[in-house]
Amino acid sequence: MEGKRKVIGFMLEELESKFATELVHDVVNSIPKDENIELVVTAGKYINQAVHEKTRPYKLVYNSIYKLSNVCHLDGLLIHLGSIEGAELERLKKEYYAGIDDIPKVFITFTSSEQTTVNYDNESGIREAVNCLVNVNGLTRFCMLGGRDDNADARERRDIFIKCLKENGIELSRWNYEKTDMSELTVTEAERLLDNNPGVQAIFCVNDAVAKGLYTAMRKRSLVPGEDIMVFGFDNTHMAGEMIPTLSSIGTDNCSLGQRALEVLLAKMNGTEIKSALVPTRLYGRESLCYEMYDYTMIEMQLAQKAFIYRVFDDCFYRYRSETIDRAAVDLKRLFLEFMTRILNAEKYCYMSFEEFDDISSLISIFFEKGAMTYTDATKLISGIERLQAAMNTISRSPAVMVMVNRLCTQMRSEALCAIAEEKSRVADRSVSNRRNIQEFMIASMLADEAGAGKEEKLMRTIDRLGIDNAALYLYDEPVVFDNNTSLQLPEYIRLKCIMRAGELYVIPEERQRGPMSKIFLRDELPAKCRGFAALNIFYGNKIYGILMCEITDEIYNRGDYIALQLGRAIHTARSE
Repeated sequence: MEGKRKVIGFMLEELESKFATELVHDVVNSIPKDENIELVVTAGKYINQAVHEKTRPYKLVYNSIYKLSNVCHLDGLLIHLGSIEGAELERLKKEYYAGIDDIPKVFITFTSSEQTTVNYDNESGIREAVNCLVNVNGLTRFCMLGGRDDNADARERRDIFIKCLKENGIELSRWNYEKTDMSELTVTEAERLLDNNPGVQAIFCVNDAVAKGLYTAMRKRSLVPGEDIMVFGFDNTHMAGEMIPTLSSIGTDNCSLGQRALEVLLAKMNGTEIKSALVPTRLYGRESLCYEMYDYTMIEMQLAQKAFIYRVFDDCFYRYRSETIDRAAVDLKRLFLEFMTRILNAEKYCYMSFEEFDDISSLISIFFEKGAMTYTDATKLISGIERLQAAMNTISRSPAVMVMVNRLCTQMRSEALCAIAEEKSRVADRSVSNRRNIQEFMIASMLADEAGAGKEEKLMRTIDRLGIDNAALYLYDEPVVFDNNTSLQLPEYIRLKCIMRAGELYVIPEERQRGPMSKIFLRDELPAKCRGFAALNIFYGNKIYGILMCEITDEIYNRGDYIALQLGRAIHTARSE
C-alpha cells in the first residue's frame, strides 16, 4: 500500500527550451514507481536586464509563480535557475524561497559551496571531442559559439574548451569566439563568426539550440555540417537527432542530469547526508562529426555474450539507461537481448530454421511497437544496425543464414523508419486537434453571456474545450495585484473550481471549493495517477486570478503558456463585465 503522498517542487528557469523539457522528462521518469511522489513544476521566464525590454513586465508577473514554493507544502525542492545570477538571483531568493531553508533542496547546473548541487562534468565530454578532432581528424582551426556571461555552465564550457585546445598547442583568440543568448535565434552571431573565420574547420556550440542557428547560417552559404565544417553541440537533446544533418552532441553518460538530481534529493529527504554530484559526459557522434565510441569486434560477435549485446543496446538506445522502467512495461533491453542472441547464435552455428526466422521477426516487430525509437534517433540506430550487419557479414560462414540475417536487419531499419513516420503523423494530428480545441474554447467563452459570477461559472463548464486530459483550476476570490516594488502576498485560501480527469470535466460544488493555499498540491480531488504537474499562473495584465495545474505532457511543454494566456483573458473578461 502506498504511503503518504510526498510533493517535490521543481523551480525551473523556463519550460519551453529543449533542455528544460528533457530535464523535466528525466526527473518525472526517474520517480520510483512504488513511491507516492508528485512533482510540481513552477517555471518562469528568463529576464534580460536591458531596461528597454518590452516584455519585462509580463515576465515579472509570470515569474511570480515561484511564490508557490514559498507558501505551499513541499517535501523537497529541485531548483534550476542556471542563467540567473547576481542581483536578480538574490531578488528571487529573497522573494520566493528565502523562507524554506528547512526543506531539502538540490540545485541543478549551479555553482555553490554552500548548497547541494548536481552539475555536468563538462570537461570529460569536451575533452573527448577535442581529442577526436585534433588527434584523429588532424584539425587545427577551431571556433566556438558561446553563451551568456550570466550562465555559469556557458562560462565553464568556454574555459574548458580553451584549455583543451591549448594543451594541443592551439590558441582560441577573441576572433574565434562569439557570445550568444543560448537560443536558436543566433544566426547573426553565427554569420559574424563565419565572416571572421573563413577557414574554420570545427565549431563548438555551447548547446544544441545554438547549433540550430549555426546550421541556418551555414545553409545560407551552402556549407554542410560534417563535410565543410565539423560541428558539435552540448546537452544531446532530441533536437540533435532531428537536425539535418544530425548533430553530434555532448551528453550525459550512464545517467541523466535529472535522474541524478532526483536521486540526490530523495536521499536528502530520507535524512542521508550526501555531497554534491557531477554527472559524467561523453560525445555522441552523428553526421556533423562522425565518431563511434565502440567497435564491434569479430570475437565479440562470435561469442555472442550477454555483456556484449547489452553494450550494443546501450550504444544504440542510449536514452534507455536514464529511464525508470515500469514493472508492467515490456523490458526492451531484455527483448533486444533475446532476438540478438538468437541472431548471433544462428551465425555461430550456421543454422536458422524458418520457424526461428519468423519468431525473431515477430520479436523485432514487438520491440519497435513498444516504443524503442523513443530512446534513440534514426541516424544513430541505422548506423548501429549497419555496423552490426557489416560485422556479421564478415564472420558469416553460411550464405543461407546470412540471407535471413540481412532480411532481419532490413526489417529493423524499416520498423525504425515506420515508427518515426507514425509518430510524426500523430504529432501533426495532435497539432490540428489542439488548434481546434483552443478555437472551440474561445467561441464557448464568448458565448458565456451571463453577467458577473454567473458568467464565470458558465466559463468553468467550457474548460474541457482546452483539450487538457488532466488538470485542476484554482481561482482566488479576488485577483492578486502584482507590484514589483512590494513583496507578493498570496491569500490564505483559494478555490478549486474544476478538475479534468482523463478528459472528463468535473465542476466542484461551491461548498467543497475553498481550501488552504498551502495544501493545494495535496487536494484529494487532483488526478491521482499523474506523477507530474506544471503550475501555470492565470493572469491578465498585473492581475493574477489563479493557478492552472496541468499534467506534464508534450502538449503542455509546447502550448501551456498559450492555454494559460487564453484562460487568463477569458476570466478577466468574465470578471470585468
